[in-house]
Amino acid sequence: MVFDLLHPRLQAAIRELGYLEPTPAQERGIPAVLSGSHVLIIAPTGFGKTEAALFPIISRMLEGGGRALYITPLRSLNRDLLRRLYALAEALGLSMAVRHGDTPESERRLLATRPPDILITTPESLQILLLHRRLRRSLSSVRFVVVDEVHELVGSKRGVQLAVGLERLVELAGEFQRVGLSATVGNPALVAEFLGGVGRRVEIVDVSGEKKFEVEVVLPTPTDEDYIDAEKLDATPEAVARVKKVAEFVKSSGGAVLVFTNTRDGAEFLASRLRSLLGSVVEVHHSSLSREHRVSVEERLKRGELKAVVATSSLELGIDIGEVDLVIQYGSPRQVAKLIQRVGRSGHRLGQISRGVVVASDLEDMLESEVISAMALARLIVDDVEYHENALDVLVHQIVGIALEARVEGRDIDVGYVMRVVKRAHPYRNLTEDDLKLVLDFAERHRLLRGLRPRRGSVRYYYEGVSTIPDEKSYRAVDETTGRVVGQLDREFVYAIEPGTKIVLSGRVWVFSRKEGETVYLYPDFDITGALPSWIGEQIPVPRQVAQEVCTKRADLLREALEGRGDLEADLEGLEPDLVPMSDRLHIHIVGGKYAVLHSCLGSKGNEALGLYLSHALSGYVGPVGYRADAYRVLLIFRDHVPVNALEEMLKRPPEFIFRTLRNAVKSSRMFRYRFLQVARRVGLVSKEAEDVPSKLVDVYMDDVPGIETLNEIFVEKLDVKALLDLVERISGGKLQIVVRRLAKPTLLERPILEEALRLDFTFRGLSRETLADLARKRILNKFATLLCLNCGWTFTARASMIPEDVSCQRCGMRALAVVKGVDLEKARQVLNKHKLRQKLSAEERRLLEHLQQSASIVLEHGKTGVIIQLAHGVGPKTAIRVLNKVFEGADLWSAILDAERQYSTTRAFWD
Repeated sequence: MVFDLLHPRLQAAIRELGYLEPTPAQERGIPAVLSGSHVLIIAPTGFGKTEAALFPIISRMLEGGGRALYITPLRSLNRDLLRRLYALAEALGLSMAVRHGDTPESERRLLATRPPDILITTPESLQILLLHRRLRRSLSSVRFVVVDEVHELVGSKRGVQLAVGLERLVELAGEFQRVGLSATVGNPALVAEFLGGVGRRVEIVDVSGEKKFEVEVVLPTPTDEDYIDAEKLDATPEAVARVKKVAEFVKSSGGAVLVFTNTRDGAEFLASRLRSLLGSVVEVHHSSLSREHRVSVEERLKRGELKAVVATSSLELGIDIGEVDLVIQYGSPRQVAKLIQRVGRSGHRLGQISRGVVVASDLEDMLESEVISAMALARLIVDDVEYHENALDVLVHQIVGIALEARVEGRDIDVGYVMRVVKRAHPYRNLTEDDLKLVLDFAERHRLLRGLRPRRGSVRYYYEGVSTIPDEKSYRAVDETTGRVVGQLDREFVYAIEPGTKIVLSGRVWVFSRKEGETVYLYPDFDITGALPSWIGEQIPVPRQVAQEVCTKRADLLREALEGRGDLEADLEGLEPDLVPMSDRLHIHIVGGKYAVLHSCLGSKGNEALGLYLSHALSGYVGPVGYRADAYRVLLIFRDHVPVNALEEMLKRPPEFIFRTLRNAVKSSRMFRYRFLQVARRVGLVSKEAEDVPSKLVDVYMDDVPGIETLNEIFVEKLDVKALLDLVERISGGKLQIVVRRLAKPTLLERPILEEALRLDFTFRGLSRETLADLARKRILNKFATLLCLNCGWTFTARASMIPEDVSCQRCGMRALAVVKGVDLEKARQVLNKHKLRQKLSAEERRLLEHLQQSASIVLEHGKTGVIIQLAHGVGPKTAIRVLNKVFEGADLWSAILDAERQYSTTRAFWD
């Protein structure tokens, strides 16, 4: 038995803890680690990966000494596993400790005075430990490093930072043995290269094939009862059918059930509807909820108090939740690795079968789920890692760290040394001297370094920048007409839209008005054209390989159905065999004169690149062109008509033109500015607390480190440029024929993206214009108005509803009262006093005085009505006059005010 290879004392200790038989991961992993090789162990949850790494490492420590680092992206290990590891260390006379961002100060001091033999820490805490004078001495004796959940790190800047951090540790401790632990991945070779760095061979131990899976895909269809229950559950009949199907699986399951959704709003929706069917045995778990709530849910599930937990990716990793009997995926998992990781949470003990069910939402979702399930069962995991190479923002931070380390040790370093250390990290293996010079020049100009020596602000910048994880803040969304909270919006989504943009949230259409602090204000709207779904930033991208397989299956099914074969239940109205997209043809279907749908199966990122490129390129010909993209098609929205010849021409342009146009499109997008803010924080250009960056700052740094890295980041995480260029190359080479068809109305092929772009949930209960006007009346009459008498300086504050119709100053009797709104009252008084004393006013003070005089003249002439109009959002004296003119022409006062508020919300960007 493989345990016999371990140190005798360790053998006895693990027997005491109940480890009797090795798992497949331990059977193959222990000898590999004992040999001293760098090893990557790939295995599903429940296969004892941690022990496969630590048992042989502890055995070698007992024989030859040295310390071990265990680096995990999670704040804490599985609690049960951690308890066993502590017991094991204690039995062997070894010390073990945990150090992460939440570790109390008293424990941190203890770490420095009595460094443990085994330290469990996070990638971020390693960055801090590398500069700790006392702990550097203990780090110098590190001989073993375990990187847990390495698949979670390899595709992020957090991983890039760790890769360089490990090379900095080599400079301190000398070469050490590296062991990586990973779930099933599509590119084991890349993960191994990332783990080992340049010039180190990593042995791959892959036992993921030992795990048995059962996955079923179901597509519920609504019954008559579902149509009746739709109103009661406030959902579409199709959604009711899906919720009931999930409830059936939960009821029939012999144990706990995990239900995964792809978005946080999806989790909240499903959990609330399941509670109405199953009661309080259902809870929700996602990253926007408090840590206390999440831990409580985990504990209650483990104790058997909950029957089902609806979660997002927050429960994918090795959090201790006890036995799970079944995993339900609500909607397509969108990626093979996602399905394997999620379904693997059930039956995760050795020898058990992991059981999963995918509850699909429509035909395309079902086909996608079937393709992904088949790939998962065949272990065909798509190689689609978002790998950041030569990340300039992380490089700035790491070079400052290297310079600070040199100062701690009292030595000088040169560019050659920095280049040598950084290029050993796999993400920087192709780093050029020009890239390094650009980063060093930036650091010098921004007072982070003087040459390669730290400056006064270096330490603060380094410690504040140890986390590369973007702030996942969300905003409360408030209906401005009622003051009611209607949902939450992701930070990236809020930054990607402008005032006046229409969005869909909680099944209704809204116009984005403004952002103030933690709150976003919205106005209800009726016209759904062009409304954006509000969670687009959160969707998991479908890889191109999956999309192409789905399109092939879809074409076969539809052709069979059109020929009268098969048993497909679908609305085939308007569809003919020659309208079905095939792999050798790019279909462009024109609907309603101004919509063009390109059936390009490039996956989410490939179609995003295609849509962004075409919309930007064609906008120069016909004015603004909107677009939407999903994994299977791109929708282009034109103002008047579809310029077919220009569209075809853009699909035949050379790669250089396409790439240049795409770069320009990205630079001019709202997404660029949000990403620029994240990069600017990492390089110290703005503070960590900065909420926005001025446009001028973006312009100045467009071709410097922040701008270049922002572009790189978007190209890696949001766009698949290779897929776009491959498409164009196939068209140019005659391998892909362009087919243009004009449709009287959309078929089931076009409807998904048109409905998404023009989407309105069936739960919408449209408010009439009269109702909205009445809501505006109640809101404004409930506001407090502050009035300033321009004659005597008296001020008065009262609720608008309590102001008399013929309002006048209670001190001097005059009616020249200005509404003080959006300006400081004390400032207004000072300006008024200076004017009375005939003192000289500045240009700003003159503008304020004119504003007060205009406001007072409106109140003088129109009394209470003049006050009320000026209390409306965005309505100043000039706009108030326009509102009054409408009222004089016969318009309803409150409807005219509502129109003025909406007009302000759509044009606010021009007035700021």
